[in-house]
Amino acid sequence: MNELHIHPVDDLIEHAIADDCICGPSLRPVKRADGSTGWLYVHNSLDAREFAEPNPVGARRGPNL
Repeated sequence: MNELHIHPVDDLIEHAIADDCICGPSLRPVKRADGSTGWLYVHNSLDAREFAEPNPVGARRGPNL
């Protein structure tokens, strides 16, 4: 597996598990234990839940974080 998608559950839309999802997911390289690189797609909610959830100390807030 070269890529993994993280997406919100029960959002206003059904997220496409693809890089062209309407939410504009961010792409992050992830170094694996064997030294190779995988890719992590982080999908954004359309209901803005990340702004309503508690913010743990030191955590960043907002889409694409």
